[in-house]
Amino acid sequence: MSKKILALGLGQNNFLSYLYAVLKLKYPDYTVAAPLIKDLNEEKKDESWMYNNQQVRLKPYFFHYVLASGSIFFNRYLYIFFHYILLVEKKPFKAFHFAVSFFKEYAFLIANKDFKTFDVLHFHFMQYSYLRSLFLLSKEAKVICSFWGSDLLRTADSFNHFVVYRAMHRAYLITCQTPEMKEIILAKFGRDLEPKIRICLFPLDRITYEHIDQYRNDENEIKRFKENFGFHSTKKNVLIGHNGNPANQQIKTLQCLAAFAQYEEYHFVINLNYGCPPNELVAFKQELIQHLDCLKGSYFINEFYYSKKELALSRLATDIFIHVPISDALSGSVLEMLYAETTVITGSWLNYKTFKKAGLQYLEVETLDDIPNLFRNPDLINSMTKNQHDNQSPINTHFSNDKIIVNWHEAYQEL
Repeated sequence: MSKKILALGLGQNNFLSYLYAVLKLKYPDYTVAAPLIKDLNEEKKDESWMYNNQQVRLKPYFFHYVLASGSIFFNRYLYIFFHYILLVEKKPFKAFHFAVSFFKEYAFLIANKDFKTFDVLHFHFMQYSYLRSLFLLSKEAKVICSFWGSDLLRTADSFNHFVVYRAMHRAYLITCQTPEMKEIILAKFGRDLEPKIRICLFPLDRITYEHIDQYRNDENEIKRFKENFGFHSTKKNVLIGHNGNPANQQIKTLQCLAAFAQYEEYHFVINLNYGCPPNELVAFKQELIQHLDCLKGSYFINEFYYSKKELALSRLATDIFIHVPISDALSGSVLEMLYAETTVITGSWLNYKTFKKAGLQYLEVETLDDIPNLFRNPDLINSMTKNQHDNQSPINTHFSNDKIIVNWHEAYQEL
């Protein structure tokens, strides 16, 4: 049975397209609208085919604002949230901004007749600024709320918890990626939510995996990529963190690595192509350079935004991937690296039991201080590298998009 799905919340198409493209390929009768999509690079514009946004009015007319102004004051959540920010957080500017945004989203809903023609309203990323319109919908609206990872693991302010708690109890269905995430949801927001929670992995970026397979044995393409994108042609390339977000603990990792000074055979790469707040980028880059210089090895700070082909080649060009963020759900970067036969070093504190259950081979450290010990014992890294080809088969088996998307289809059909 087909469904009409409206995707709301965070609208980053580089994430949404993984889900909805695979859904449409497997079940073409679904209709998907994602009016808030943004951050489209050139490749993602080609993938917007799965969205039917023509029926959505993005900009309300003046009379929609008039109608909103006449009824917004009857919404109890306006007062609940406004007074929480004003009286508990004591942030009048934030309270005013929230009220204005609440009003604008009400006009947006009125302009689209509350999206009553849609069967499912799917909210992505559980952060209060992406959930305002949820509290303007009728109680009959079938709502799915999906946690992505950092929205559950890295948010701690009280107002966000206040809003998300109410959103969870309003939702018909809640999705997360792992059993560990489910347990965190139950601990933070109440065990009465358990019947609503469904574990649904997000589909993999099929194009990147196809490119990895295509160029896996193409030495000329990999060599050309290394020459053009700051990778070393003869040394072992070590990537630290998958993007520029400081939560990846790049600085602390470099500080720990400095305890072992023999890095002549290694070339370090750090991605600053996205993830770092623009106002922090210059200072963060300077600090990285200071610590990289202490290693007395070669390095490159990447600020290129890769195409799909380049991303796949970067996986194939990386010999060792150090991925030790403070928290994570299931890392797509880790999975791509393992598929490309890269040696992965990650933290035992991360919720990767799903990877272990699938039998994937990678190295774990208890603390960042343990990372230099691996470099002191290159035989351990080399032996792990020899086993990397064993990861391809379980990834194809356990993380097959055909299997993953059936789970999403069944979730949508529940509503």
